[in-house]
Amino acid sequence: MSLEQYLQELAHSEGPIVYVDLMELSGLVDEELEEFRRWWPDIPDDKRRALLERLTAVAEDNAEMDFTSILSYCLEDEDHMVRERAVIGLWECDDRNLVAPLITLLKSDPSEQVRAAAATVLGKFGVLAQDGKLLSRYGERIKELLLEVLEGDEPSIDVRRKSLEAAACFNTQRISELISEAYDSTDLSIRTSALYAMGKTCDPDWLSTLLEATDDVDPAIRYEAASACGELGEEDAVPHLIALLQDEDLQVQLSSISALGLIGGYMAKRALQQCVGFDDDLIQEAATSALEALEVEEDPQGFNVQG
Repeated sequence: MSLEQYLQELAHSEGPIVYVDLMELSGLVDEELEEFRRWWPDIPDDKRRALLERLTAVAEDNAEMDFTSILSYCLEDEDHMVRERAVIGLWECDDRNLVAPLITLLKSDPSEQVRAAAATVLGKFGVLAQDGKLLSRYGERIKELLLEVLEGDEPSIDVRRKSLEAAACFNTQRISELISEAYDSTDLSIRTSALYAMGKTCDPDWLSTLLEATDDVDPAIRYEAASACGELGEEDAVPHLIALLQDEDLQVQLSSISALGLIGGYMAKRALQQCVGFDDDLIQEAATSALEALEVEEDPQGFNVQG
């Protein structure tokens, strides 16, 4: 089926979307993208939303499929759900040309879901800038905007939360203050975002706060605290994470397993090996994956493989 035929079917067929032909939308060149733009407005909203969601899922599973040009075009779609899914779908793309449109979306999109998604993806570009993989001027623009959101009158809690999480990689004194203020909030979602941000700062000064949070009565707090400990990579967290392997909440257990896999070391590895013997299949699978990742990290060239 040609691209034009596929787009015609999307626009006019009342049946479900035929996903087997998605390859027609991969790697569109200029002329093909222009044809896509002509047909796109004729495709019903529900199909546009479903198609974007499917494109994102397929791209995650198949690195050879490239829908960047379509997703970038859809950042300006009239439907807010299409815009949101386009932003989410561009998470894996490191093209610096996305920074400007994402900044525009965070600053002025009428949908809080779109603004929140834009903040999250901008955070990834912030990390790239901090790692020297993106020009510093892009990082400065991103940091300034995120701080503007956090210190301004943004009405959406979700947008503020995601902006805090995204800003954490810059780890300035002001950002640390904002994280502390968020952790002192009475809103659970804001507190969990603060814990997430602590981990993303990669600053061991947050460790004592995180270890205290592993004993919190709320499982959402324990979950985020465990995850953040993994991000910090400090071995002092290992005994606390091992204790959480017996937590009453499965997600907390899984978060602790992931964190132990990130930290590594003898105690963490031994605890993960014991988890492989747990009755729960999810615990077994998570521990096995964490151990395999540790083995790769310890022996990336495979020199210790027994013959």
